[in-house]
Amino acid sequence: MQRELKTERELFALMVAALDANPATAGWIPTGLREEVEDESGCNWNISHLHRDRKDADVRDAALAAAAPIINDLRSRYNLR
Repeated sequence: MQRELKTERELFALMVAALDANPATAGWIPTGLREEVEDESGCNWNISHLHRDRKDADVRDAALAAAAPIINDLRSRYNLR
């Protein structure tokens, strides 16, 4: 599948909007985007991790689990320009 090319700023905005649209991940933001060598599916970027002003490990684990399919969907549709 051909991925649409986006700048780092565009990808970041897409991720924040997608995470905010899901109640389980609302308020969580990626701390950074990193360019990588294309993986086996052809994606050339990933995030470092998610951040929120919460220290509760249970909440963090649940949010990370809920965010994974959202981020993977974006990774399947977009590549870093």
